[in-house]
Amino acid sequence: MLVEQEAVPFGLFYVGHEMTEEGAICLMIDSQEPLNMKVLTDFTRHVSTLIDEGNFGEEAFTIEISSPGADRPLVDLRQFHKHVGRNFQIQTQDETFSGELLRIEEDNLHFLAEFPDKGRKVRIEPRLVPFSHINQATIALKFK
Repeated sequence: MLVEQEAVPFGLFYVGHEMTEEGAICLMIDSQEPLNMKVLTDFTRHVSTLIDEGNFGEEAFTIEISSPGADRPLVDLRQFHKHVGRNFQIQTQDETFSGELLRIEEDNLHFLAEFPDKGRKVRIEPRLVPFSHINQATIALKFK
């Protein structure tokens, strides 16, 4: 895919796509570091130029390039690196928990997981979760 290969020199990677209500194709791009809007803008211009110069058929289409947004599930291991120290909602093949991402070693994520205990108490346990075992992972957003 054009976007996947062109993203690499910009320090970006493709994480998915969806159709907007207006019928545009929205391509989700992310990076291992906090996403810089200038880089995203430069990448969008670059892809737009390639599309304008290429042969992509006669039918008109609209493409939007965006970051996934903080409320969307993380789908690529590389997305987790910039979120070490943040809290997540994790659903694995075996359990669901909330917890802080402590570190990443290869494809293993280390969490300090919280589980409901008797009454209002919370039990805290370390959890090592291979990335391949995660069904869904979202950042637990906190509003002050």
